[in-house]
Amino acid sequence: MRNKVLIILSSTVLLLSSCSLAPKLSTPKMDMPSKYDNKTAQSINVNWWKNFNDPILNGLIDKALKNNDDLRIAAARIKQAQAQLGITEANLYPNISSSAGRVRQQSSKETSPYHIRTTSSTYTLSGIVSYELDLWGKLRNEKKAALHQLLSSKATQETIKLSLISNVANTYFNLISIDRQLKIAENTEKNYKNTYEYRKKQYKYGTINKIVVSQTKAQYENAKLLVETLKNQKAVMISSLSVLIGESPKRIFENNMEFSKELPNPIKIPPALPSTILEDRPDIQAALENLKAKNALIGAAKAAYFPSISLTGILGFQSMELSDLLQRSAKFWSLDTNAAQTIFDFGRTKSNVKLTEAQKEEAIAQYRQAVRNAFKEVFDALNTLKTDTSKLKSQEELVNSLKNVLDLANKRFDTGYSDYLEVLDAQKGYLNARLNLERLKEKVLADQITLYKALGGGWKGFTNQKKIAKK
Repeated sequence: MRNKVLIILSSTVLLLSSCSLAPKLSTPKMDMPSKYDNKTAQSINVNWWKNFNDPILNGLIDKALKNNDDLRIAAARIKQAQAQLGITEANLYPNISSSAGRVRQQSSKETSPYHIRTTSSTYTLSGIVSYELDLWGKLRNEKKAALHQLLSSKATQETIKLSLISNVANTYFNLISIDRQLKIAENTEKNYKNTYEYRKKQYKYGTINKIVVSQTKAQYENAKLLVETLKNQKAVMISSLSVLIGESPKRIFENNMEFSKELPNPIKIPPALPSTILEDRPDIQAALENLKAKNALIGAAKAAYFPSISLTGILGFQSMELSDLLQRSAKFWSLDTNAAQTIFDFGRTKSNVKLTEAQKEEAIAQYRQAVRNAFKEVFDALNTLKTDTSKLKSQEELVNSLKNVLDLANKRFDTGYSDYLEVLDAQKGYLNARLNLERLKEKVLADQITLYKALGGGWKGFTNQKKIAKK
């Protein structure tokens, strides 16, 4: 009979231990565009920036991934989440401690039956085991919440990493573009200076009037201003890139940065992209893991409605003399079972449950928002890339056309068919077109970077949560 009772009690405890008060979570379903449902579509290389074939860019990104402070902050937060997970895991197991002590006491004459004051010592050596039965899944749900928060932190780190890589690549290409614009401006300044000196000689010998000289000088001074503006922009880009890759303040002020002299050719974008690529975006995964954590915390909060049961066992030795402490006769033990149930908490538990449920509602909205933003960013990036690629081809044609206009304007002025204002307009138009061409080349590359970032940078998401949690 006794064995049957023990079996029934053990079965009951095991059954209750498998209980969880967390609601069943169903991930919000989103309507996906049909063009992204191609299961045979290409995947994205996680090291996509290497397709630009620029060793300097690769080195800068490697340096940024090692030294950037935002990534270090994210890594520290992951360590915090790992420590919190370790705490919740430890709460599932008994707490084992030991105690050793000596009590020296003197009795009162008034309490002694013989009215004699006595003095005695008691020596104790014991081990203490305390354990909370997780009957309602509170501790297990807290562990689940901590695990999902850890995974959310890791996904957030990937988001920061992807943003950092994109910023480094964008800033690097912007620096190259500005440097190329600066070279165009410096060459133009040099040509305008030569033209100004030539016009002064023409005026000296009476072949042109003074207004042409003044117009040429104004054009030359304007080119000098453009050069100085671009030099400042170049310095700012170098310092921005230095901060991104984690350079020291000394290196920032040295203002030295190695970079290519030519922008790379645009890379090939996969023609078909499945929706699963976007679902694996790190920011979406971070929102999803956060939602799972909030759902688990609802179960932990609801467990407060039920009694908590804890067991405490003590086993050790106790004697009046230290020399007798380890004798078999000095052994003692005790087992304490404690059940605690809140009767009146004036709505604290109810409010705490409502709080966790509201936090879950917020997490659901954040997840939906992350998915919507992801598809919007991809849609915008694809359309912007298409538009800028078309504009780049048109700009190249425009530069060639304006070069012909400038040649004709110079010939017309030299033969007396037009005034110098026509030449100035042609020179200004040709210079702006060349500068815009360099900007558009860089803009197309920036659009591609934005698209790869919008697609999640080839990140594959989580495949083994247990393995990730231990790292």
